[in-house]
Formats: sequence, structure tokens, C-alpha cells
Amino acid sequence: MSKKRNIKSFGKTLAYLQDPNLRATETGDARLIVDSMEITGESFEGKTWRNVSFKKCDFIGAYEVKLAAMENCTFEECRFSGIFAWGIQNAVSFIKCGMAGASHLWGAEGSTAVTYQQCTLTGTSADPNQQGSVGTYGEATFIECNGKWFGVLGHSTLLIHKCEFDSMNCLIDPRESNGIAPDVAIRNCKLRGKFDMTSSVLQSLTVRDTVLEELNLSNVTVKEDVVMERVKGNFIHAGVAAARSLTVSNCEILGNGRGVSFLMSMDGAQQVLLERTNFGTQMTSKVNLGPGRPLQANEWSVVPLNESAVIRNCTLPIMDASWLETQRLQIEGNTIGSLNVSNGRMGKLELRSNTIARSVDFTNTQVKESNVQSFAKGQAKLEGSNIKLN
Repeated sequence: MSKKRNIKSFGKTLAYLQDPNLRATETGDARLIVDSMEITGESFEGKTWRNVSFKKCDFIGAYEVKLAAMENCTFEECRFSGIFAWGIQNAVSFIKCGMAGASHLWGAEGSTAVTYQQCTLTGTSADPNQQGSVGTYGEATFIECNGKWFGVLGHSTLLIHKCEFDSMNCLIDPRESNGIAPDVAIRNCKLRGKFDMTSSVLQSLTVRDTVLEELNLSNVTVKEDVVMERVKGNFIHAGVAAARSLTVSNCEILGNGRGVSFLMSMDGAQQVLLERTNFGTQMTSKVNLGPGRPLQANEWSVVPLNESAVIRNCTLPIMDASWLETQRLQIEGNTIGSLNVSNGRMGKLELRSNTIARSVDFTNTQVKESNVQSFAKGQAKLEGSNIKLN
């Protein structure tokens, strides 16, 4: 942080920030300009800041700024090092600001129209326990921001647009905001490293027109829908704990270098649609769509949670949907290297118009109804299965 004059040197400005009633009496609603000051060493607890513009200020400290509310304020080219509680924010913008180290900046539940634009979030450690965070327990929008080793949050609405993030996280715990879960949208972004949303609870998640290395949705609960469109990346861990639906469309997910491009248990969502997506160009690229482990007799559901799983017009070098339980599995028009749907329990199984180069494993799979294309002699393994081929 550069050395700027401390706010103590600006008596009237300090007085106005510490006593909003005095400011209102002397200046009414006139906007307060706070320019090129170091703001530290003074307490601003329980105050409400309205109509304030901070320009090129350095904020340093821990809980010295602990406001009740903030309204119609802007921060331009300011820098933050420490912990800052803004209270309930409304119509607040951070423009070309920098947040560093393990700093934490947050608005309280009920915050609205809070925007971070062209800001830089710079952490100092890959350890998530030593990273900073920025956002609100209400609404937050990040536009054209850059960040590494930092967390972003918005507990009622979160939009991330045209940002470049490296090894960032977005961990939404509704216990921190009275059960509120956000609609999260990620658009036109570049996400390097791992973008980690593990165990978050969301209302919905949309990822569009984004390039990513790894997206981790492990154990995420989504009350409504997950939609991924025109995403290019290496690996998506889509192992949601629950979702109403999950759609992956017109994407390229090419592999993480460890042989897996896409991982989820389709029986965690009521509806699954994978369409017009390339899941890898190498023969070893694997798409795991089953639970990934053997199920015991008492674990099979009478009525599976997954109502429909559709894989259509995709490229899948290795598709493993073993141990899957679903009311309906439809695999149609795909180019598949090898296919494993062994040990499943399905209401209806449909395989139509697929090009499958190597083996097809139906071992021990039981279905109530099936419509399965024919295969070359010896290509399909049917031991213990009641599937009939066309």
C-alpha cells in the first residue's frame, strides 16, 4: 500500500464519515468526495454511508469499518487490505479496485445492486483457508475482473461476466445467509486452474460461452437447474448432490490429463441432457455417468430419482454408466468408443443410431423395457442381463 495522508489529517471529512447526522445538517444530500486518503486507525462501526465517492483511497485494518449500511456509494481505484463489513449495501460500485492477500470485504444480507468492475483480486496462497473473499450475502456482480487465489460470493444473485480467474472459489453456504440460495450465472469468462464450488447450495447455475480448465461441482445442491452451453474446457466434476435438471449442450470437454473429461452420477438429478458435446478426442478420455461404486441390494430405489437421462449426438471415447439407476436412459446418435451400462436398474433403456467402435457391456443390467440397436457379433456382453437386442 502506498503512503497517503491519513484520514485523521482531514478533520471535516473524518467527522462526516463518523457522524452522518452532522454531515446531513451541514451539507444535506451533497455528495461527499474522499480522495487519495489512507483510511485506517479510526472506527466506523454502526454508521450509514450515503452518497460517498472514494477515489484512490487505501483501506487498511480489521473490523475498523463495520457499517450498518451503505447506499449510492462508489469506490474508484481504491485498495483494500484487511477485513471490511459494509452492512447492507444498495447501489454500490467498486471500479478498478484492488483487494489483496487474505482480505475479506462483504455486504450483509439484503444487499442489492453491488458491482465490482475491472477489479483485481490477488491472493497470496493456494491454501483455501488462507484466501480472501469479496462479495455480499445478497446480490453481487463481477464484470471484467481478474483474480487468483480468492473467493467470490453472492448469496441471493451472483453474476460473473467477462472475468479472468485463476484457482478461485465460490463457496455458498446458506447457513451464513438464513437459508438464501443464489441464482449463479457465469458468462464469457476464462477460468484457469480449478473454479471450486464444492458443497455449495444454489438456486440455479448457468455457465455459458466460457473457457475453463476445471469446474468442481462436487456435492453441490441445486434447487432448480444447471445449464452449461458453449463451454470449452478440460474437466467438469458435475457430481451434484441433487438438482432438478442438468443440461450440457454444444460444449467441448476434452480431458484433464488423467483420463477423465466429465464426471457425475446422473441419478443425482431428476433430468439429465447431454447433447452435441465432444467429451474428448483421445481413446482414453472417459466420461463417468454412474455412481462410481457398486450398490448393495438395500441401496436400489423402488422409484429412481432420475426420471430421464438422455445422451444425444455426442462424442464419448469411453462412456461408463455402470451401476446407474434411472427411470429412462436414452443413448442416441452418438459416436462412442466403448460403452458400459452394466449392473444397472432401469425402467426403460433405449440405444438407437449410435456408432460404437469397441465393446458394449450390459452385464447384470435389469430393465423393464428396452429398445436396443443391434451390434456386431461378440461386441455386446449380456451375461446376467435381461436386455434383448434388436
